[in-house]
Amino acid sequence: MKRGPLLSWDIYSEYFFKLIKKLKKNQEVEKLSIFQSKFNWDFQIEETLFKNEYKAIVVTDKNQKIIWVNEGFKDMTGYSLSFMKDKSPKILQGEKTSKEALQFIRSHIKEGAICETSMVNYKKDGSEYMCEIKIFPIHNENNKVEHYLALENESFLN
Repeated sequence: MKRGPLLSWDIYSEYFFKLIKKLKKNQEVEKLSIFQSKFNWDFQIEETLFKNEYKAIVVTDKNQKIIWVNEGFKDMTGYSLSFMKDKSPKILQGEKTSKEALQFIRSHIKEGAICETSMVNYKKDGSEYMCEIKIFPIHNENNKVEHYLALENESFLN
């Protein structure tokens, strides 16, 4: 029995979108590797990105000033890197942002520990979204925390 060519975009699109996702992660690994060289990070970039699901990446210095966000951050929040650079992630917080979640993050940052929580954040247009966030402290070659990497996802508000 002879078969014709595969005409279903549905089957191919699954492969295609996985390929695009992998290419984006590879670009993000490359960008973060530049920071790793520049700041002498002792951090497993590739392992962290490929083992965790995320849409947005936020990199801050030890004072929580943003030095880089990926395109997924712009898609999720509406804020571009050029706007966010040197600003604090606090710009995303508002009235319904959980004070408990913020205290949880502060305590983990103070301890230099990985932190995972969820909280309401606000997009550029003012709309609310539930932000699932996982924050990794990034140590330098002297084992001091100099930067933080946050991997974020948007989930639906209840």
